[in-house]
Formats: sequence, C-alpha cells, structure tokens
Amino acid sequence: MCNTFFQFLIDLYGLNKIVTISYDQNISQLLPISRYSLKINVVGLGTAGAAAGIGLAALGQKVIAVDHDQRKVNASNRGRVPDEDLKLKTLLTQVRKLNNMVASCDLQHAILSTDLTMICLDGSGIQKIADDSDNMTPIVEQISATLRSNQDFHLIVVCQPTTHADTHNFIGTDIEQITGKTLGKDFGLCFIPLVLREQRALSDFYALPNMTVTASDTRSENLIGKLFNGFNHKIKYTRYIKM
Repeated sequence: MCNTFFQFLIDLYGLNKIVTISYDQNISQLLPISRYSLKINVVGLGTAGAAAGIGLAALGQKVIAVDHDQRKVNASNRGRVPDEDLKLKTLLTQVRKLNNMVASCDLQHAILSTDLTMICLDGSGIQKIADDSDNMTPIVEQISATLRSNQDFHLIVVCQPTTHADTHNFIGTDIEQITGKTLGKDFGLCFIPLVLREQRALSDFYALPNMTVTASDTRSENLIGKLFNGFNHKIKYTRYIKM
C-alpha cells in the first residue's frame, strides 16, 4: 500500500523528486513535496550550504552548489558531505542519480544559470562573517559584477542565524551602487534566519520552525514561498527598508 502511494506521488509531482529517504534498515522519512522547480545556486559548501543544497535538490529544484575551495567542490561531486550526517550522505547519493545538483567554483556561471542565489555560510566561522561586511565584500562584489550584465530579475537570499539592519543595508546598497540597478525592481534581497546543527543539518532543514523573513519586495516573497513550498513551517514576511 505504501509503495503504491509513493508511486502515485512520484507520478503526480514528477520523476525528478525524491519522496522518501531510507537511511537505516528500519528508518525512513517522508520528504516535503514541492509543486515548483526552481533553478538555485547555493554559495558555501559547509554544513548549512550542503544541507540546503542537497535538501532542495531532493525536492526537484535544480541546484548549483558553489564554493571557492576546489576540494569541497570535488568532494561534493564525488558524493561526499562535510560532516557525518548519515541522512545527508544518503540523500546526496540519491540526488546525484537525478542530476539535480552539481558543485562548482564558478559563481558567475551559477548566477547567470539560476533564478536565485542562497548565501549559506557557516562552519569555521563562516556564519559569523555574514555579519562582517569586510568578509562579505568579495562575495557581494562578485554577485554585483555578474548582475550588472544580467537582464533578468534575480533574488539574493542571505541565510544566517540572526539578521542585522547594518548587514541588510551594506548588501543592498553595495549591489545597487555597483550594478546601477534598483533593489526591488531589478533584483531582490531576502534574509532568512537559518540555524543548522552539525550531524543534524538535514533534519533541521526539513523541520525548520516558523520564521520571519525580511524581504525587499513582493516578487521576492513569492519566490521564497515557492522555494519552501511543501514545508510545514509558516513564514511571516517583514519588509526590508533601505536606510
């Protein structure tokens, strides 16, 4: 009966999605079922970035995981994950069979090939640098240089444990100044409170609590809604106000 039900879900929502993950002989987990398929790039292949990228790819999203460290990129493309999360490793194996995720060092290509950029920085102090404009500058500059020649609307999602107005203003203002584009019209900006623990990152990602997302505009809110479609948590939106 269960297998018939799972097959029905696969037929209904597409063959490029994973309905359930079995990571032990007697343990399996039913995954969220998304009605949408977005093209996403995830910046950072630490614990948070790997969990978000693999987790979304399993739901049918097309993911490019980006990191400047070639070793992390090679490891991901060979099916290795940054920590000992058994669920994460098992799911990556399944995701690779679907060709829903690839890792790369080329952020420019990733941005031009996707609808939105998720910055997921963690691990060895990387979550901390999300609040440090000096360390975020290279990432923002590279994103800005790419968006300058991009004619399509692109959403930038910053995932960090806590959000600060200074960080919001730094990122939004810098991108506007470098690109000559207008926030909310030519590109969007969202901030998501994301805390994923090592060895439990995938479980945490699929069980996100109700959260408040700071968004620059309605189009960005709609993309976030599609990104997390099928998840059980509720999202409350607050408007990003440029200072």
